Amino acid sequence: MGTEYGMHISGGNVSGPIAMGPHARATVNNFADPAAARLLDRLEQLIGEHQSEVAEPERALRDVADVRQELAETEPDRSRVLDALKRLSARAAEVSVIVEVVGQIRELFG
Repeated sequence: MGTEYGMHISGGNVSGPIAMGPHARATVNNFADPAAARLLDRLEQLIGEHQSEVAEPERALRDVADVRQELAETEPDRSRVLDALKRLSARAAEVSVIVEVVGQIRELFG
């Protein structure tokens, strides 16, 4: 086997790292949007501060964790994130500051 390497890709889209040859490496670094991370931190804090006003605060925190986990993915599922944000808005409908933060997170996906 020779040391010449080649690649031919046709008929579609390629998404992701590609490496060829001896000792080749392809690296992907996913960095969640720092603004989203800060807003999610704030959202967790607000849910803790307003537990008595939030319907099902444990589930609201689980929704926040779901959003955070999805945003860490290579290709986040936009509909899954928006569904979690919709549930958060409903659970915290009585707390305007939480609804406002949820709206700011939603805008990042708009």
